[in-house]
Order: sequence, then C-alpha cells, then structure tokens
Amino acid sequence: MIERAWRKIRLAEAMARPDLRAVAAAALAGHPLCDHCLGRLFAQVDTGLANAARGRTVRAAVGGPPPPPSCWLCHNLFGAVDAWAVRARAAMARWEFDTFAVTSHADPEIAQREAALWDEAGGNMAEPYKQAFNRLLGIALSGDAGRQPDLGRPDVIVRADHITGKVGVRANPLFVRGRYRKLARGFPQCRWRAWPTSIQQIVGDPLCREAGGKDHVLHGCGREDTDVRCLGERPFAVEILRPRRRRLDLAALAAEINRSGRVEVIALETCTRADVTSLKGMRPEKTYRALARLAADVGEDSCRRLGDLVGIVRQRTPTRVLKRRPDIVRERRILSIDWRQLGPREIEIVVRTQAGTYIKELVSGDAGRTLPSVAEILGVPAECAELDVLAIHLDETPGDGAT
Repeated sequence: MIERAWRKIRLAEAMARPDLRAVAAAALAGHPLCDHCLGRLFAQVDTGLANAARGRTVRAAVGGPPPPPSCWLCHNLFGAVDAWAVRARAAMARWEFDTFAVTSHADPEIAQREAALWDEAGGNMAEPYKQAFNRLLGIALSGDAGRQPDLGRPDVIVRADHITGKVGVRANPLFVRGRYRKLARGFPQCRWRAWPTSIQQIVGDPLCREAGGKDHVLHGCGREDTDVRCLGERPFAVEILRPRRRRLDLAALAAEINRSGRVEVIALETCTRADVTSLKGMRPEKTYRALARLAADVGEDSCRRLGDLVGIVRQRTPTRVLKRRPDIVRERRILSIDWRQLGPREIEIVVRTQAGTYIKELVSGDAGRTLPSVAEILGVPAECAELDVLAIHLDETPGDGAT
C-alpha cells in the first residue's frame, strides 16, 4: 500500500510536465474517458500502477471531469472484466490444465477509436487496449486454485471475442515422450493406409483415448522400415491434439501398450515441444544386425575381407526411395563390423554406422549405387534378408541423416 501511494505521488509529480499535461488535456477535452482508458495513455510513465489507478491520478492532477457513465473509447469493456471472467471459467471447465494464456479478437471499432485518440492526444506512452484487457482477464482467472498464466507455454489458450462477447478455449497439444522397441516385423512406424496398424497407433491410440484428444502424431528419432525390428531403444514422442485431460497414468498406459507384444515402451513422461524439436534433431550412431544371403558359395577367406568396409562408403540415393528423396550421393562412415558365417551362402553381419547409412544397400550394393558393399567385396550378388536395429547410441557424437 505504501509503495502504491508512493507511485501515485511519482505519477502526480510527473504530471507537472507540460507535455504530459497536454496529452491529458487533449484526451479529456475531446472525449469522455473512463479511468482505465485515460490511464492507458500514460502506461509507460509509471509502470507500477494499474491503469485505472493511473487514470484517477492523472484526472486529479489536471483537474479533469469525473469519469463518464459510458466510456467513449471502450464502451465500458474494462468495467465488465469480471463478467468476462465468469464466461471464461465456464468455457474452461471442460478442460484439464495447469497453465493458461489469454488472447482477444479485437473489436475494430474500439481499435479505430483508440487509434484516433492516439493521433489527437499522442500515443507514444500508451498501452493498447487489447493488451491491457488480456492482462486483466488473466489476473482475474489466475485466482483460481492451481491455475497460473503462462504466456510462453500455456496448456490452454482462452480467447475473448470483443465483437460477439463469447469466450472460447483452445487446448495446446500434450506431448508424451519415451523410448520404444519394435519386437516384430511387418508394420510401419507411422500410420499409413496401406497397413492395418503401426507403431503410432499401437502407442498413440491408448494415450489419445485417455487424454480425450482429437488425434495424435508420432515424432521419432529416426525410423526403421516396415520389415525391420528395432531391438534397441528408439526415442520418440507422441503429440496429442486438443487433449481434454493432461494428467495421465503413464505407467498403466505403458503396461497396456506393452501387452500388444509387438511394441514395448519405456520411461513414458510428459515433455515440451522444445524437447520434441531436440529429439528430432538427434543423429546418433546405430548398431545393426543384417543377415546377408549370397547368390553363390563363399569361403571364410573371402569373408575376412568384409573388414575393408570400415571407413567411408559412398551411397547414392537407393532406387527403392528415389520417389520420395532427392537423387544425391552421401558419404557415411562405417565404424566397426563383425561377421559370422552361418553357411556357404549366409552371413550374419553386425555393423556400427554413422546415422543415415542405408544398411540394405550396404549389403546389396544397389547395382553399384553404394560403394563399397558386401556384394562388391565378396564378388557375388547379395541381399539383406533380415535387418534389426540392435542399439541406438544416444551418448555418441551425432552424425547426419536417418536410419
């Protein structure tokens, strides 16, 4: 209270300045203004006061007329903030949230009158009406238990329409991250109409159901082909759109997802959009197991030459993905390779590579588009009959590309 009184004194003293008195005189002479709209003209003179208190101080300092029954500028919009708060609470009751932000759809007639007043009296120290309204409504709503305004990362956004008088609420997405293991072959990472299910549906559908969301999106740290298992733990995040509930029993949901037998999720937790951006930017090295099938018998001496693959390989975009990716040559590093001959025409290869290495083409050579390759080194045609991601090395220096 003492601080507020001191600030009123400071503003009253500032009103002795001829330029400030001229602004107040021009504003009050031309239009009947409420204390709030008068005070907004001087918002940057003393930032420690509310606009209504600032307006009363300015009015008293220049001997202005009392506040009118109806404000020419806002048509008593600021006197009705409590009524707006009642409508906002009713709209917010359908949503579960902890943080919120307030936005407004401005009434163009109020905005035009405000612009005209600034032209007449000067608006270089003023606060726009919509900004002031949003702040006041936010203050009124922040008194509700457990709900705080957060302009940077709100759970929901309250939108007041100054033309219709209605209040709506838009829920921001809920993000849940974790790691998954794909335990079976024969389905893609993301929803695709050519396949009856996907990792996205197996993981995202239960999360979306419990959140009461409209839909969901899967974000992965790379991906694996439909016929590839991921036995290592791949980081991912599910973005749930328009969730009505945000407090989920993630342990119970993980248990439900894992009962599918096809996908296992680990360490589910809520996260932020920034976390998702960081996840999508990861380029970790990976270790794969590939089963190479050969068109002719090879001996152990020939297999020993597979160590020559360690180093740089040049991979032109594989023919199987040319329709969706540019036809360019990429250099990727093979960090290590181990092999075990299962038969004269079968070799199990375990290889650690830079992110973005095409492993199937590393085996087959893709008609010379990947050099060197298993097929080239052994001197016989080869194909990758099976492929598994064994490990995703998140603690390593990132490379560049996707799996």
